[in-house]
Amino acid sequence: MTRFRLSWLIENWGIKLIALILAVGFWFYVVSEESIEATKTIPLAIISPSNQLRVVKSSSSFLEVTFQSPRHLFSAFSSGNVTARHKIEGIQKPGDYSFNVSVNDFTLPAPEIRVVKIFPSFITVSLDEVIVKKLPVQVDLVGEPAYGYRADQEAIELDPNAVLVEGPKAALEKMDTIKTEPIQLVGRVRSFRRTVKIAVLPEIRVVGDAITEVQIPIKAEFSEREIPDVHVKILGTPSADRYARVVTDQIAITLKGPQAVLDKLAATDILAYVEVEGLKEGIQEVPVKLILPPEVSLKEKFPLASVEVKKLKF
Repeated sequence: MTRFRLSWLIENWGIKLIALILAVGFWFYVVSEESIEATKTIPLAIISPSNQLRVVKSSSSFLEVTFQSPRHLFSAFSSGNVTARHKIEGIQKPGDYSFNVSVNDFTLPAPEIRVVKIFPSFITVSLDEVIVKKLPVQVDLVGEPAYGYRADQEAIELDPNAVLVEGPKAALEKMDTIKTEPIQLVGRVRSFRRTVKIAVLPEIRVVGDAITEVQIPIKAEFSEREIPDVHVKILGTPSADRYARVVTDQIAITLKGPQAVLDKLAATDILAYVEVEGLKEGIQEVPVKLILPPEVSLKEKFPLASVEVKKLKF
């Protein structure tokens, strides 16, 4: 009995080996051809029917699409290598239009991959007429200059100061200006020139170069400040036999100048003096002269100080 069983195993072993290989190969073929379904989000590109019309609104910009793919292709299949593109045909006027998304709107990485389901499959779009309009350029300033300085908005220079833009009629009719890209002012203390781009807006295109040269003046912020208790000194002598003294040797003055300079100014930073040479004996009002920091000036007329001149006693 044992010999009979062994003889069955070794008889026609070549044919049996071939059959085994074929069976294994067929199994792998069946497994590899097994289909898998997967749902992916795909962006939908909608192409306008002409250069005179533009899509300004769509009921959906993305599609939920179910694909069927052989297992051996599925690992290389991703949303990135699938595109959905529908071109609107036969439309000549602005308005709302609808269309069905079809399998023909998809570009797939392999013919074995099929589109099974599309949601939404019905899309509504709004088309608007494309026009050209000239718009003034507005500088978009961000932040503030250094303390005590400001950007002189009225003196800003642009070259060019207006550009032609192209876009949907409904959108352009609402626009009076077009902005530059943001320009930082933080910490600025000096005027500067900058080449900047015109800000990109959805559906709007600048005709020609989308740049402008901008000159931005930065000026000191002027203010006023009263400085009390400024000490008045005497310069010179009345004569050989006389001496002078300031009856009230401290005065208050109001100065004007850059705010940043005034805020740091102290009474000791100001030299105030009276010239007494040639003065006669007695009490008299003498103009006070001042030596002030650069960019700072006296708001009112020069103040007066009472000076007493006496004769020396020997």
